Amino acid sequence: MVVNNSARRNRLITYLFNYAFDNDIGYVFCKKANPRYPSLALKEEREIAINMNWHNQDEVPFTIGHEIGHIMLGKPNTKQLCCIAYGAQIEEEKDADIYSLHLLYRYSCGQEDNFNDPLSFVKAYGIPNRMIGEAYKMFAEDEG
Repeated sequence: MVVNNSARRNRLITYLFNYAFDNDIGYVFCKKANPRYPSLALKEEREIAINMNWHNQDEVPFTIGHEIGHIMLGKPNTKQLCCIAYGAQIEEEKDADIYSLHLLYRYSCGQEDNFNDPLSFVKAYGIPNRMIGEAYKMFAEDEG
């Protein structure tokens, strides 16, 4: 059985753009961008640009949260050209990922989703597999 998460994803996207607005973060979403062009955050301008045509539609909400994380964490811009291409994630990217993970988790709890395990949460919210370890840590901290 295939589960269609589009309604959940659309509600979450609306929540995330409202969260951005409430935190004085401007946003632009691109519906016709190349599916491989990454989204980005312009920290000094407090704006995010989101590729709504991303090749993995389930990851779009996580990406929005990630770009919001860059703004909310307030760290200075760093160059990220070769580091990600070779799989070595720079600290700023990891921190934005963790911010997004926690933001989506708080939303999930507010929806009373009551996930008992991190894998179900990760799958339901289109969170990239690279975040599974962090999801386990988050669930352990929440229980403890």
